Amino acid sequence: MKISRDRKARWLIPLLLFIGIIVDAALPAIFPGAFIGSSQIIISHLTLFYIVTFSFYLRDTHILFYAFIFGLVYESYIGTVLGVYATIYLLIAYFVIKIRKYFPKKAFVNFMLFVVAVSLVDFFVYVFYFELGFTNVYLTTFLVNRLGPTLIFNVVLAFLLYLPTKQILSWLGFDEYIIF
Repeated sequence: MKISRDRKARWLIPLLLFIGIIVDAALPAIFPGAFIGSSQIIISHLTLFYIVTFSFYLRDTHILFYAFIFGLVYESYIGTVLGVYATIYLLIAYFVIKIRKYFPKKAFVNFMLFVVAVSLVDFFVYVFYFELGFTNVYLTTFLVNRLGPTLIFNVVLAFLLYLPTKQILSWLGFDEYIIF
């Protein structure tokens, strides 16, 4: 019995987003400290990678719902103010869905959208926390100590996830789009 593409996506997307949240919390902790400075911070955005990827390739309208729900789960898991990541993940997914028709369905475009998404998420979270007084880090310090290492880490992570993601999208029936 062959499972349809939509049925596969309905259970696979939440599963990968949930695994992404768990890995997001653990990955920076196990990353070797020799690669970063003592004041630098790395934030893993595996969940965001899959939100951007699924928003870019799949026509599933549930990705907006998943982005919001797993944004809430992400926040409850890492212990930040509830609603910030949920709103930003929802907006990023919506943005990717709206602009994907102007770009070819290529992995390189997906990577670039992911880099933009990581930059936007981290910047908006920084501004939100700065305005509420949760952080007193200046913008230049944020750019050097958090955004730079986070972008480098997540770009490497996205390249490492290229083949597994290609296999997942192929299994879902999107072979013709995954061309590098």
